[in-house]
Amino acid sequence: MADGAAGAAQAVEDFYRARRRATLNRFLTQMSGSRHALVPYEEVRKRLQAIESAEKRLEDVPLDAIVGSVGRYNDFTSEFLPRRNSDRERWVGVKLAMTGLEGVPPIEVYRVGDAYFVRDGNHRVSVARQLGAKYIQAYVTPVRTRVAYSPEDDPETLILKSEYVTFLDKTRLDELRPDADLTVTEPGAYERLLEHVSVHRYYMGIDQDREVGWEEAVEHWYDHVYAPVLESIRTSGILRGFPGRTEADLYLWLADHRARVQDELGWELPDQQVVQGVAGGHLAGEEERGELLQRLSEDASARQEGHLTDDLLVAFDLGVPGMRSLEQALVLARRENARVYGLRVMTSTEAAAHDEDERERTRETFEARCREAGVQGQLAFAEGEPVARIVERARWADMVICNLAYPEQPGEPATLAQNVRPLLRRSPRPLLALAGTVTALERPLLAYDAGVRSETALFVAVYAALKWGQHPVVLSVSEVGSQSAEALDRARAMFERYGASADYVSADGPVADAIVRVAEERDRDVILMGSYTYSRWLEDVFGGVLEQVLRRAGRPVLIT
Repeated sequence: MADGAAGAAQAVEDFYRARRRATLNRFLTQMSGSRHALVPYEEVRKRLQAIESAEKRLEDVPLDAIVGSVGRYNDFTSEFLPRRNSDRERWVGVKLAMTGLEGVPPIEVYRVGDAYFVRDGNHRVSVARQLGAKYIQAYVTPVRTRVAYSPEDDPETLILKSEYVTFLDKTRLDELRPDADLTVTEPGAYERLLEHVSVHRYYMGIDQDREVGWEEAVEHWYDHVYAPVLESIRTSGILRGFPGRTEADLYLWLADHRARVQDELGWELPDQQVVQGVAGGHLAGEEERGELLQRLSEDASARQEGHLTDDLLVAFDLGVPGMRSLEQALVLARRENARVYGLRVMTSTEAAAHDEDERERTRETFEARCREAGVQGQLAFAEGEPVARIVERARWADMVICNLAYPEQPGEPATLAQNVRPLLRRSPRPLLALAGTVTALERPLLAYDAGVRSETALFVAVYAALKWGQHPVVLSVSEVGSQSAEALDRARAMFERYGASADYVSADGPVADAIVRVAEERDRDVILMGSYTYSRWLEDVFGGVLEQVLRRAGRPVLIT
């Protein structure tokens, strides 16, 4: 009897200790704004349109995953601490049974996603938690939902998931595209997504001149609008710059910003290109380049699908240099099925002198030539310093094409020539520099020194061999102690790895002299090379190999 009385007294003391903790936790949660009460099961069930299963299984349930109750959610805190003194007798009795020989039966719970809600046994859960248990036996009734529910979900998240359920009711995307995940973090986002589908359906009807069904529109929107943007988001890694946000959040953000970006740039851009520009992506990373070359070497269909570049930026005007740049861009665009974006940069004085009619004539000339070549092309105008404007726009393309030709005679105009160094240094994209005539870009010379910058040029050369059936010449020059044989072995290994062929040439002497000489001797119509050979400081002091090659090449130079 004495032991029983002592045990009862201890259980009473434990109850009041739990009550004091409940009171303290209430004040702490009020100050922090965190959840204090249990989650009402019925609210979750209704919001998520959950359906209770007829089956019931006996399981060990993690106590931390029990977040709510069917009927007694006001009687306990979120940690299952008792909130009412009137529960003392029941709580004490349960504790004595759980710590004595009598024991207690399993509780009954509903499982919604990864969270559990007590149907019967709230006091048993409360006592078990105070005893430090991690699991409790329970008869579990699964509850099916269209949207996953987590023990960490707060009321705001539940509201969002309720909106998601409504969205899925209207679209049936979870059935039409079972792998789709359009989770968002802001209220009202699903209404905006539904509006996107409705607008897409409207324009589908116009394009196809028929009534388009809602389900067909949903599938077409997901496959041809949402999914391509999603792929670009994942490929670019842009989501890392938006912590706490989801892919669907970013899709909507990009949709909102696309209009602003297009207005600022003066171009109409595909969604994927907006992602690329915002993410600051570039001409494929090392792993992505390897995957593309592997596909090209193994699969004939990849030669139609895989692309070096999708979007070309061309510095354009109606003069000879600008027209040559456009013609060279069209050669590459036809081969790559790429879009061409022209940029006419003017000083404020030039802009004031060019009225709207003259601008329209420039635009018509540009776009008409693109149409003749069967290439998508758009022209935009910008004011300011040419290099700065080109660099700003370059991140929205995969490659920059402009005429860097130096004047043949002193005093002759040299478009951008005086800005060669800053453009080469600042361009975030590979640069195809024209140094004279337009060529077919069919006979590449790769100037390769095994440096970091020349690795991308090597990739382009192997790509040209696989995709375009070209036979590059690979040149390595021995100078200042460098070993050309080692570089050529590295390049040869790369070509052989993918089953491509090339000629390999080793030369001695000044690098620029050797590059220009071999290009002429081998009748090469484009030179591929890295952006600088030594340090940028040495390049600036001594003029640099690149600048020497550009002055004397007489053919396009692709600088990666």
